[in-house]
Amino acid sequence: MKITRIERIGVDIPYQERIREHLQKGWSLGNRATDEEFEADSEKFHQEWRDSKPPTVKTSIYLVHTDDGLTGLGEGAALTDDELAAYNGHSPFEYIADDSVGPLQIAFYDLMGKALELPLARVLGPARETAPLAWWSHCFPPEVLRDEAERALASGFHVHKFKRRAHTDVLEQVAAIAEVTPDDYEITVDANETFGTLERALDLGGKLKVHPQLHCLESPIKQADIDGYRTIRRQLDLPLAHHMGSPEPIDALHSEVYDYFILGTRIAGLQRNAHICGARDKPFWMQLGGDGTDISTFFMLHLAAAIPNATKGHVSMQHLQEGLLLNEPIVVQDGEVKIPTTPGLGGTLNMDVVEKYRA
Repeated sequence: MKITRIERIGVDIPYQERIREHLQKGWSLGNRATDEEFEADSEKFHQEWRDSKPPTVKTSIYLVHTDDGLTGLGEGAALTDDELAAYNGHSPFEYIADDSVGPLQIAFYDLMGKALELPLARVLGPARETAPLAWWSHCFPPEVLRDEAERALASGFHVHKFKRRAHTDVLEQVAAIAEVTPDDYEITVDANETFGTLERALDLGGKLKVHPQLHCLESPIKQADIDGYRTIRRQLDLPLAHHMGSPEPIDALHSEVYDYFILGTRIAGLQRNAHICGARDKPFWMQLGGDGTDISTFFMLHLAAAIPNATKGHVSMQHLQEGLLLNEPIVVQDGEVKIPTTPGLGGTLNMDVVEKYRA
């Protein structure tokens, strides 16, 4: 099997109207500023927000054609015609666990699965039949988060991750979600270090603990502050989540203060970091950025099914996008998605949707 041609289709997909302005505010108004930084530069941050535009999902779809009539589907950042032509005449199997192929990795593994007549997860090894998926929100107002939690529950989700930012009241936000969800609904508050100080993290974390739904604090303070996280763990007795990388992974594992890790979705890097986490029996979740559609979500779920400790609710934003690119819907039941059993990725492009959002 040799690659003969790679098509690239650019798309630009809006987010759904109900949350479009809230996403714009979340990503534009002092995003990731601590409370102190936000207070010091409040007017600058507000001006940046006023000057911003509603975010959209800008990505490229790739169709990789081969000499035996198979087509692999993928997506990601835009590559040039010369970069794409360099793969012509090569087999997708030459790029096993090669993260340097970037956005073509999904399509190459889709082709491998189709050639082997195996679902993508089984190309990687033994795999579970399902994988957990989480609902994601930005730092939406409390009433919006309440509505989103109700949508999530009605759609079969059990895990809800949302962003904490300096211009919002995290106590009101968690209370709004807790008001409409059962006790076993898991809320992860992702602060991206915006609590700033250990004292603020302890104060707010202690007040949030009154809600049984509060499952985890993600990056409340500087991730590398091992002593600070140790204090949070000791005083609050709450699980803490951490993006792999800072502090050094071995230091993070030996510290025993980080309960869960957050990893990316490139296969070689993911497998390496998953093994590092597994050395201390630490579970993790993966998450996609704002440019990932349901194509990337399908791929992420295949990866999750094939890795033993990928057991936490994985994060994507496809449920907030105005249009979905695949004919096959992602169905969540009891917090889990059933992994496709058809060869490869298990998804086919809805060309009507693609044409609607073609850039």
